[in-house]
Amino acid sequence: MSATQELTAQQRFVEMVDKGELADYDTIKPLFLELEGTTNEFMFGQWRGGNFRGETMVSNFYGKRFNTPEHCEPMLRTDDEGNVYAWGDWGEARLREVKYWDKVQSTVIYDDQPLMDYFRKVNDDLVIGLGDWKGKARGFFWLIRDRQAA
Repeated sequence: MSATQELTAQQRFVEMVDKGELADYDTIKPLFLELEGTTNEFMFGQWRGGNFRGETMVSNFYGKRFNTPEHCEPMLRTDDEGNVYAWGDWGEARLREVKYWDKVQSTVIYDDQPLMDYFRKVNDDLVIGLGDWKGKARGFFWLIRDRQAA
């Protein structure tokens, strides 16, 4: 058994994010299923993120901001000076605790997109998200708590 196989799902995700590793859906899903769900309260605040595909659908993607269960800014970007702002093209969102794949987790429900993001906890500062688009392939991404924004 290799050292990678001996790691817990939490340790493996930390390693993947730290090293900027790319991985496909089939590699990430079993690890995601091992994680515990998040609560809405846990998700409050600003998070910066990335994905495991090495590409983003939106240029200058920064992360997400969860203010209250009724007000989330699901798409943060940076301007040319590096300032973070909420990008309105995807609208706003709500945060709900939803059961998916046998666990309850905090879930972003977009107001204007056929998309839900489900979050599972790696540790107090790292979560793995699953973007589930209606009619499109699902994709995993990660978010790190942005302590500078607190």
